[in-house]
Amino acid sequence: MHRPQSPGAGGDNVGAGRNAQDATARTGQGSLRAGLLREAWTHIGGDRVQGNKIVIQAAGDRGVVLRTLSASIVDTVRHAFREPPRWDAIRTDAWRQSRSVVLRGPGGAGKTAAAVRLLIAASAKTWFRLDSVDDLARLTDLKQIGSGAGLILDRPPDLGELRGPLLESLEDLLYRADAHLVLIAGTEDELGRGVGEYVQRVIRPEALNAVLEAHLAHHLGEAEAERVLEVDGVGELAAELLDDAACRDAARLAEVLAQEYGPGTLDPPQVLDLDLDRVRARMDQTGGEGPEEWFEGLGDTVLRTQAVALAVLGGLPQEEVALAASMLLDRFRSERGVLTPSVEQGPVPLRQDPFAHSRRLFADKLRSRTVSSVTQGSYGWLPCTVAEYRNPDYPSRIIRHVWSEYRVQPELIGWLAGLVDSPAQQVRGFAGTALGLIATESFEFIANQVFAGWIRHEESGSLRREAVAYALKVCARDPALRTGVYALVNEWYLSGTWQTQAAAARAYGLCLGGTDLGTAVAALTRLGMVDHIQVAIAIGDGFADMMAEDVTERAPVVLRAVAEMVHQPRSRACGHLVFLILADALVTEEVVAGAVPRSRPTLLWLAATGPSGGELRRLLGYLWAEAIGGELFAEEAARVLHGWAAQAESDPLLLDDLVRSLVGDVATRNPRVGLLLQRYVARWNERDSFRPLPRSAAVLGGALRQGRPDLSAQPGGAR
Repeated sequence: MHRPQSPGAGGDNVGAGRNAQDATARTGQGSLRAGLLREAWTHIGGDRVQGNKIVIQAAGDRGVVLRTLSASIVDTVRHAFREPPRWDAIRTDAWRQSRSVVLRGPGGAGKTAAAVRLLIAASAKTWFRLDSVDDLARLTDLKQIGSGAGLILDRPPDLGELRGPLLESLEDLLYRADAHLVLIAGTEDELGRGVGEYVQRVIRPEALNAVLEAHLAHHLGEAEAERVLEVDGVGELAAELLDDAACRDAARLAEVLAQEYGPGTLDPPQVLDLDLDRVRARMDQTGGEGPEEWFEGLGDTVLRTQAVALAVLGGLPQEEVALAASMLLDRFRSERGVLTPSVEQGPVPLRQDPFAHSRRLFADKLRSRTVSSVTQGSYGWLPCTVAEYRNPDYPSRIIRHVWSEYRVQPELIGWLAGLVDSPAQQVRGFAGTALGLIATESFEFIANQVFAGWIRHEESGSLRREAVAYALKVCARDPALRTGVYALVNEWYLSGTWQTQAAAARAYGLCLGGTDLGTAVAALTRLGMVDHIQVAIAIGDGFADMMAEDVTERAPVVLRAVAEMVHQPRSRACGHLVFLILADALVTEEVVAGAVPRSRPTLLWLAATGPSGGELRRLLGYLWAEAIGGELFAEEAARVLHGWAAQAESDPLLLDDLVRSLVGDVATRNPRVGLLLQRYVARWNERDSFRPLPRSAAVLGGALRQGRPDLSAQPGGAR
């Protein structure tokens, strides 16, 4: 490997400073990146496995994926469910002898809603979907999702493999977790032996009027729903559209009627705006045309830029989509207020009426929707309204179509660059994923004309190198491009310039570790010899990305590599910083039924769950002792530990873990480091501390002075 030119005295060498401080003050960002990239691929790449994912480790080489059921679905079922025939008998018999039930019925009978309603009746607190009978068979532990879970398995492709003995074997697991399981099957599906005793049959309702009325009342309230249904023509339209339809069609019609309904201000109020032709058209929105033909027919550049922004950022808060659309529209304006030559149709005025298009009108024209949701960002899980296409096929097809069919490549790349420079991690992840989708169409062009400039960008180089890694992660999914991705990253790795080597580090961590873990780890370890602070930070982020994909499998491999870096004099400083980045950037969430997910530092979780004297605890103890005892990054180590202790201040169990790890695995094996830890802890309760931690300081400080954990029987070191 070629050595780069020495950075000299410009402050770029690996060592303490503002860059190192910033790199170890991004708590949880590594884990956040992993979750957001999965979500971005769900919306842009067309991965049908949607929802926030929880992976439960199981027997075999992969975990069992549980996807959280949308809170809006549960809320709709809770308030708008209409009981099908024989519902009282179904509800009474479902949980009488078992915690599993198989709902069987014809298409359109509302089986999914009935499944959720049964789980509500069983007092479920959280709701999850499984993907296959195979996953169900490998499910051995539900501790991670807490007590009171409701599980749904909706017509999986391997439903024919379901057997009664499997459901019987799950009974104890479900009982101990206070969980319930509903499997959904169609009338034509073949079920295995022994399943019949679990079956409850759902009958399709003869008419869907009650379903329509219930959902309309859920959207508008009972009084307004009655007024809508009394409008001339609504009854006839409902009879036409719901003839031989499914329950979901009645729910969809209620949604469209609620959106099209415009109450007046007269006394008594009157329905002034309910265009039944529009309602009929929206119920058959596609008209047989694909997204490409639909996009061609939009015409209006304002709508087209909205459509592209929605394709790239769909699934994010509606404000982010609107802002991105405005940014893209600005790129098609000239000083005279007309379109730039890259676009054939126009014009685009310099200013536009901000009230010309309401959110409802945009949703109608763009075949999109806005839904209340909870999304994860830099400040945790927060409620918001997200915008997205109704059809999940639209984002990828529109992005590919716009890139290949219009002469707007410079504007699109410039626009994506602006999104990648955004302070919002969500926006950066989605924009980088969209760039990757484009790169699958034009890999060599993007590699030479975009990646090359982005990774050397003076002001936003680190953000753009990260986005390039996001894009390459998409490309690496395509077997035809994987060889090209390896060749490009290897070229950067051997380049001898720090910018390209930092880009290689991010790529090895994000996209190549999954296909060749050994090669990626070895490359990141050797890059530790490059004496440049930005390369060291990229290595830390790369290892964090690698671990976040599969903590249980990859933690030993990554920590061994970091220990090897620390052991070598030329990479020792880099190894210290990389370890502190891992300690700060990775968090593990524990889902507790009925409560906000509880997070704790992943490295502390590994130490707490690993056996005493095991390899993981020995590695973590050694690396903490090296990082603290080396003192090059003393302030960074102190800051990370202060963050851990701040979480433990109000979490007695976490405080026990902290004491057990730092005293038992670090201080007792290295007395000098134990004294340094005492100095750190003493600062936590000083009078001038902005964030005093009296409990953590008292418990950990006492244990350090005694030289042993000596935890009491009560959690949190209570004495």
